Amino acid sequence: MQLFKIIFLVVAASALLMNPVFSQQNTPASDYPTFKDGKLTIPRIDTEEQAGNYQKAEFQFDHSTNSWKLLNYIETKIVPGPTTYEEKVEAIIVDSSPVQVFLKLSGQFSNGCAYFQQINQTLKNNTFKITLHLGPNPFPSGIACTLSLVPYEKIIPLEVYGLPAGTYEYSVNEQHTGTFTLSKDNTL
Repeated sequence: MQLFKIIFLVVAASALLMNPVFSQQNTPASDYPTFKDGKLTIPRIDTEEQAGNYQKAEFQFDHSTNSWKLLNYIETKIVPGPTTYEEKVEAIIVDSSPVQVFLKLSGQFSNGCAYFQQINQTLKNNTFKITLHLGPNPFPSGIACTLSLVPYEKIIPLEVYGLPAGTYEYSVNEQHTGTFTLSKDNTL
């Protein structure tokens, strides 16, 4: 009977992990800084080199020195190149007023536990830099990940409202690049 329970748990966990909806949980708890119990948490810090270079920075206010003390942070260096298999990026421009622009990413994760932890974007000199951060295995250590490729599709809205007419470039993890054009100023 015990062996049956173990086999059932392994099969059930594998089925859940192979489900693309279950494996694509990438919405962070908060995209905004939070202050709770005297601790300030900043989910993302951009640098000149990379959007989201530092994540989950935690600060504690020290009343004796009237300053903030850094408690913890995660550095996330992105290595140029594809983050997944058969990665494709397509720009989609919605003919509305104001115009909306989306990047459609598709590909395959290398296993059933992979997911996008955070997706960051910055705009500098008419270039959108999109940085994809793959998350670590969010499941308990006793759960095994499938080793099969898991397809995904992710839509990323670009922050184009208020931009003047012109041609804009995009770069996804310094690997996929392209351009799109706003034919007129993108305002109401």
